[in-house]
Amino acid sequence: MIFSRAATIIALAIGVIQAAPLAKRINSGLLLNCKKGSVALAFDDGPFQFTGKLLDTLRDAHVPATFFVNGNNYWDIATNADARATIKRAFDEGHQIGSHTYSHAHLPQLTDDQIKLEMQKVEDLVEGVIGERPAFMRPPYGEVDDHVIGLLNGIGYMVVNWSVDTKDYETHNLADEMARVEEDTSDSSHGAITLAHDVFGQTAEELAPKMIQYFSKKGFTFVTVAECYGASAYK
Repeated sequence: MIFSRAATIIALAIGVIQAAPLAKRINSGLLLNCKKGSVALAFDDGPFQFTGKLLDTLRDAHVPATFFVNGNNYWDIATNADARATIKRAFDEGHQIGSHTYSHAHLPQLTDDQIKLEMQKVEDLVEGVIGERPAFMRPPYGEVDDHVIGLLNGIGYMVVNWSVDTKDYETHNLADEMARVEEDTSDSSHGAITLAHDVFGQTAEELAPKMIQYFSKKGFTFVTVAECYGASAYK
């Protein structure tokens, strides 16, 4: 009995040593909502020239956010010093940096190897700036299928879309955007993860401050996407 118990302990210890990092063992599926009473403000497609203004607003309001960045979309992280400085500032100020693929690709249209390359390239660039590799990603256009989700989970990513779509990519009209925010938060049984874009001046200057005011008045706690799930933001 003593030998059996000792063998079990040894086996468990070996299993811990050999286990993959937590992120690689999570079968997250597609994540949409935050925990009840919490909101994760999430911004896609940057960094870009308006991201700094958004960071000013978040800093002044003491609100964390999540930035799903592209490697080469509006700015090229590899060649643009402002892009790298903006990502570093966001990270240093306590915001989460996630992946939005390298080129803002339509993932279901790519091969497995192409998807892995999209993720690897932006992951390498982000690590070069902040010293961390993102564990969360948001698919461009929200486009994923079960195969893509499984592939992304398998290479260490938690896949997240949104529960609140501001549609700031359509009209750039604050009244319309906030009407959508209010509609998408009418169900109080869960929290919220937003979709907005820091590449638009109107989002940085008008929409973000208004969302902060709105969610604050409703008593929401502001968190990062990783904090929604009690998970590490990085691998």
